[in-house]
Amino acid sequence: MTEPQNQAPKYYVGTAHQSAIGDYANVTNNFPAAQVAADPGVAQLRALFEKVNRRLDALEAADRELLKPAVEQTAQATAAIQQGDETPEKQTFLEARLKAIYAMRKDIGEVIIATLANPALGLALVLHKIGQKVQAELGMTEEPAAA
Repeated sequence: MTEPQNQAPKYYVGTAHQSAIGDYANVTNNFPAAQVAADPGVAQLRALFEKVNRRLDALEAADRELLKPAVEQTAQATAAIQQGDETPEKQTFLEARLKAIYAMRKDIGEVIIATLANPALGLALVLHKIGQKVQAELGMTEEPAAA
């Protein structure tokens, strides 16, 4: 007989807080529930990126894998700016990401940019100005297609 082998588990999760399992699992750690409840702007950003994630899920795998890092970085940058990090580096980074997403998938880029440029959503003034600036630079004048 062979002796039983004591193997350590392959994966270990200390806590299941904000964990996700599956091929298309998305965790929006950029917009925690407490901040969503406290700031309507954060709630709008969370809703925006949930809509964008649904659009990403509908894409072919190759397109999705190309866009996903840029969208995640955009979500992180918008969350940081909404929470008060208004450094020029962060603003320039966000502008570059918005333009890159627009270049890769115009429909997804339009949704994000138009939402940020909308003054009625209660987003940080800096996000609003960045959205307007990118919108003007890209020559966007029409409303984005519905989700």
